[in-house]
Amino acid sequence: MNRSETSHGDGNGYFRGDSFSQAELSSLPSECIIPWERNTGWLAEGFVIFKWYVDANGDGSWLVCDRTDQWYFNSEPASTLRLIGRGAASESVCGAGYYGLGNYAGMKDSNAWYGWDVIMYSGYHLLPDYSLKSTSAPDKAPPGVNEDGLGLPGSLPEKMPVADGNGKPAHDGSGAPVTTQVMPDTPAGAAAKSAASGNRTFTTDENGATTEEIEITLDGLLK
Repeated sequence: MNRSETSHGDGNGYFRGDSFSQAELSSLPSECIIPWERNTGWLAEGFVIFKWYVDANGDGSWLVCDRTDQWYFNSEPASTLRLIGRGAASESVCGAGYYGLGNYAGMKDSNAWYGWDVIMYSGYHLLPDYSLKSTSAPDKAPPGVNEDGLGLPGSLPEKMPVADGNGKPAHDGSGAPVTTQVMPDTPAGAAAKSAASGNRTFTTDENGATTEEIEITLDGLLK
């Protein structure tokens, strides 16, 4: 399953995505659902950070502030893999304003990956929460995201424009818009990010279900 969250946290904001595995022990849906532990490397996480931009004419659109450049995988057997990103809401990255998270969550079962090609949209949040910026709130979801907050296979654009450090559309040296890929490549055969690429912690609840949490720093696509 896929969970997506954008929140102000301590003020500057954070983004959280969960990939978690569950099993039903009854023929009746949701009657008895328990965590389902997956082998090392069988849960995958990644996300894209959207930033709302309003131009001089008052027209709004979504840009990409940052995104994970490859998949993160669980490094130990776990039922939940959680990815937390901080920093993308600071003034030095994409500026104050409205942000949203598009979360990718994949689970491997036998030799096939499931769910990885669907984005779960968190909804938007004004960050940092003490911002006095008067930009109008978003009146639409990122392109390709439906009313249920899902970006289904085939509905999302292949690429989207990138935000600069001020939250405006970025341009290259020739004046052309900078764009980035929205969806990641399939996790099948992808190399897992090492533990050095993020601070990893592990918790186990009273039922023995393990959550692996990875915290990363988001510094914008235009570093």
